Amino acid sequence: MSLEQARMKRIEIHYRGIFQKTLAKRIGGDLVKIAVSQGKVAFSNGRYSDSPERDGIPAKYFVYMSDELSEEDLEAVCGAKLEADKVDISIVLDDTMIKGVEPWAWYGIRPVNDRLVANAVQVFVSNRTFDDILSHLEKKDFAYRIGILPGEASFSGLWYYRDDGTDVRVLGAVARADPDAVDIDHVLEYVEKKYGKEKAAMAKKAYEELRLRDVRPGEGIVWPYQKPVLPKWTEFQEGVVVEGVKGQFRKGPRGTPRNPHFKRGTSKTQRPVIRFDLCTKCTLCWYECPDEVFDVTPEGYYDPHYEYCTGCGRCAEACPVEECIVMVDENRFDSYDSPWEMYRKDPKGYIEWVESKKGDERVVPSYVTGMGMRVEKGKKVPAKVR
Repeated sequence: MSLEQARMKRIEIHYRGIFQKTLAKRIGGDLVKIAVSQGKVAFSNGRYSDSPERDGIPAKYFVYMSDELSEEDLEAVCGAKLEADKVDISIVLDDTMIKGVEPWAWYGIRPVNDRLVANAVQVFVSNRTFDDILSHLEKKDFAYRIGILPGEASFSGLWYYRDDGTDVRVLGAVARADPDAVDIDHVLEYVEKKYGKEKAAMAKKAYEELRLRDVRPGEGIVWPYQKPVLPKWTEFQEGVVVEGVKGQFRKGPRGTPRNPHFKRGTSKTQRPVIRFDLCTKCTLCWYECPDEVFDVTPEGYYDPHYEYCTGCGRCAEACPVEECIVMVDENRFDSYDSPWEMYRKDPKGYIEWVESKKGDERVVPSYVTGMGMRVEKGKKVPAKVR
């Protein structure tokens, strides 16, 4: 029997840089210790090519465990790779990543279920429906399962860990999704000993709350983005060539030349939505944007290119006009179309659409860094269509 054929479990944890870095590491470390308590060999590591110190950027953490391989053999099979090319269990800590992930050292937007194998399971921390999630996942030619652990994405900060129980809840969910990896009895014993009875109760409740669904071959979507393919040795250019960004500046949507191979837009969990009828053309959103996503229109407005927006929210903070720029949950949108073009074609219809997306609540960062998000009441501002 080859090492690849040995009985093992390969687990990936999708998380967002800074906001969920500590959370992913805690989950990975705890899964290793629980597996060891069951007599298995296990270890965990982050993806070598990631840059988890960047706000919101998609990143991964891995856990490998086996009851047949030695530590040396398990590391030889799994640890000597940039990342796992096949996974049996996938954990997604923020459901906005179902739209695709573009990690720091990769190019191209990859599906979040890219590495799943037949009969694998993918668990989402989410309040969305199965159909909603499947409407964004790449279709596979094999059957697998998806699970939903009810809850919002848990975000911390650079110097602050939000201890809301998400870590132990995920442990309970994994035990339900694949008891061959870790069983609930060992999970509860470990959590109670390390974190206390209250956290153990949270893990048990998550075990009971996890909802699972079978995904049939062919369910999902045809992935809309081209997957990068490494060139053959005969296709390399001679010497080292770094091509500059092509294009020439012009006014209007998509008028600023940008790198077409690294768009960064999958780093955002919220996007800025603009009421152009309220805009005073003060330029502050354009000036404050660290990613240069705003294109100057011939009329003097500023049109965001959402494929490059990382959702930092600085434009919304800098805007002096109430309700002109509001950060809205990325899950409410299905396209990266130019908002200015939508407004220009139908101003009244665009304003109604914007207000329907914004809703009645505003989810904004707390004043103290890392203390999570706070919810404020939004305001309805009458349209000022010129």
